[in-house]
Amino acid sequence: MIMKIVVCSFVVICQGLYLSQGIYADEVSDLRYRIRQLVEENQALKRKIAAMESTVELQREPGYPGVEADNKKSLGWFTAEYQFDTRGFNTINFTGASDMPLGFTIWGFTDIETADIHGSRSSRKDAEEFFLEIDLRRELYKGFGVIAEYNDNEGANNNIGRLGFNYKAGWGWLKDRDISLYFKAFPLETDGHGSQVSFSWNKKFPDTLDGRFSMGGFFDTNFDSGLKDDEINIVSDTQFRYRLINHLEALVEFRFNEFMPANQEHGFGIGLKYRY
Repeated sequence: MIMKIVVCSFVVICQGLYLSQGIYADEVSDLRYRIRQLVEENQALKRKIAAMESTVELQREPGYPGVEADNKKSLGWFTAEYQFDTRGFNTINFTGASDMPLGFTIWGFTDIETADIHGSRSSRKDAEEFFLEIDLRRELYKGFGVIAEYNDNEGANNNIGRLGFNYKAGWGWLKDRDISLYFKAFPLETDGHGSQVSFSWNKKFPDTLDGRFSMGGFFDTNFDSGLKDDEINIVSDTQFRYRLINHLEALVEFRFNEFMPANQEHGFGIGLKYRY
């Protein structure tokens, strides 16, 4: 009788150990799976943070609303581009921005065209034309502000000043999608009759190609412009960028400019951009 009790007890203990081993094995398996998930999530988060840190510098697109500040210190940024244009000329671009006293921000760029874009036989090595744009901006209320702009181009009597309003969109759904939008409108121009409406945009892809890919552009609509001041002319760029190393990016840009001759209104630029 005692022997039967001992044997039964031993069998019960063995069954319990077997069952507990199965339960522990399941728990260990679940724990290992969760650890792998956490490791993958951690790696994805590191890639996203690295992408955000590498793209926190301000963008070149005409219309960028301002300069990020750290500890209330004025900061600025500067980029240089060199592009080979399919229309027979090259472009050198310098763009920069900086905070100013009293809450103002200054932003501007210069395009230098090599070879004459209107059909001369100049070499791509010869600098022929330039275009300059400088904006002085002041935010007044929740992204809305005032803006003064100065444009100048190669030749005499073709500079112009503008005065208007700007707006940096701060909608939550844009931030969630890593998109920035900026608008500006100039109802007043020094030529006495023209006006302009413009917007620029930028899109980051922190989860694509380790966050190296981004794109952006601008779209300017000019009213009462052209040779006879009676046309609506559009100037637009769409840029695709891929960060090669640190501050160096390769880029492809689609360009459209109705101020140029009809057979040269659109083309592609291929080149490099360096951020200082």
